[in-house]
Amino acid sequence: MLTKTIIKPNTYFDSVTLMRISGQLAEMEGVQDILVGMGTDLNKESLARVDLLTGEAGAASPNDLLIGVRVTGEEVLERVFQKIDELLSQRRDSTADGSEGAPKEQLRSIARACQSQPGYNLALISVPGIYAAREAREALHQGMHVFLFSDNVSVEDEIDLKKKATAKGLLMMGPDCGTAIINGVPLGFANRVRRGGIGIVGASGTGIQQVTTLIDGLGKGISQAIGTGGRDLSARVGGMTTLAALDALAADEQTKVIVLISKPPAPEVAAKVLDRAADTGKPVVLCLLGAGTMPVEGKGIIQCRNLEETALQAVSLVRGGQPVILPEEGGDRPAQEFLARRKPNQKYVRALYGGGTLCDEAMTVFRDAGIPIFSNVPLTPEENLANVERSQGHTFLDMGEDYFTRGRPHPMLEPSLRIPRLLQEAADPEVAIILLDVILGHGSHSDPAGVTARGIQQARQRAATAGRQLFFITALIGTAADPQGLEQQRRLLEEAGVAVFTSNVRAARVAASLAQEIAAPERM
Repeated sequence: MLTKTIIKPNTYFDSVTLMRISGQLAEMEGVQDILVGMGTDLNKESLARVDLLTGEAGAASPNDLLIGVRVTGEEVLERVFQKIDELLSQRRDSTADGSEGAPKEQLRSIARACQSQPGYNLALISVPGIYAAREAREALHQGMHVFLFSDNVSVEDEIDLKKKATAKGLLMMGPDCGTAIINGVPLGFANRVRRGGIGIVGASGTGIQQVTTLIDGLGKGISQAIGTGGRDLSARVGGMTTLAALDALAADEQTKVIVLISKPPAPEVAAKVLDRAADTGKPVVLCLLGAGTMPVEGKGIIQCRNLEETALQAVSLVRGGQPVILPEEGGDRPAQEFLARRKPNQKYVRALYGGGTLCDEAMTVFRDAGIPIFSNVPLTPEENLANVERSQGHTFLDMGEDYFTRGRPHPMLEPSLRIPRLLQEAADPEVAIILLDVILGHGSHSDPAGVTARGIQQARQRAATAGRQLFFITALIGTAADPQGLEQQRRLLEEAGVAVFTSNVRAARVAASLAQEIAAPERM
């Protein structure tokens, strides 16, 4: 086994680009560990965790590019570094200004871009957190709305940015904003959906994706989907973006119904948000993810329990109150056939999620059913997974959480990085059911279902060798217009024997129902 870490001084690439490059390299034969990232403290910690941090790398600055690899031999190492140079060169070429004779430097700052081509009204920023606030301030100064994908921005900077945006009548989406759809244009991780009369405000990226894709599947569309960032409804930030977004949707003639998706806000912020929502003069559908509800009586706000119900309610309101249902999916027969064939000791569900909100929603289904769970993102101390590397009982993993993504691509970018854990769970003789999400759209992998299906087939083969069978359930989040194609992705999963649902809560309910059926004889 060979390891090598190199530094490319003063070589900057944005985090999304580097995550994609890491994902492509991770798929190369002979690569055991790979990290391609800027010299931030978090990336250095990630290198240290896999024993790739050298003294020189430890001294690198955030402007320096770090590349750490562990491979099986010299030939693999040579191929990896050739591929890195090729991918970085492609990225440099693709970011050149399309206008003839224009120097590339014009695109290296927001101010120069605005000078070169006036008229921009929105900036998408994805740079290391230590630079993100500065770039966002410049964008606001130039009169642009901001979609700030970057994380690791201080709460003090967030408050300052949102105050500046509010004073200028601009939207400050983020920091750590993963999803938005503005005037039909997907930003970050987002899906291609129909245009229509439903406007969305959300602190949750995958929550927005689930609701917008369900609405699209029901034949209706989205006017705007405005992300806020996860801290917006905290007591310190005070819901500034949420309030601005509600005002924007209230003034938008195309928006007929407003959907508000969030985790329970701070009590003092909740009152302001509910009052502002009631003042829009439009129907408002509220979905609080995780535990908790808010008193909404008398405010004309409809509160829903999950993302599917939220989508159905919004579509019903657009249709003038006409009842709306989601078609049945999955079918009961395969599940019952599995129950008849499983080994007596197979009793647990293992859930491997890329979407944190979808993981939270699935855990809520199990809690409501009275089924004890463990997780790396627990709601209570009793749910805390003692060792993230080893599951116990019914375990729910948010594999998009920092522990799994530091120095590695998010599973939505590179689903193959979830396969080793899938195989680990499949090898546990007590596991009966594996629950996953597969998320389509812009920003996501070009074939997430194909990658997942190949991992599932491998897991099935290993389990069969041990005399066991497994039941796989997937929440498939996407639309027919997505680059990956919803039906093509569904077909790949179904051909691998997976029960596929476009509603995450339905997928989780099937898993919970099977877990209860398995446990029922033990309680007799």
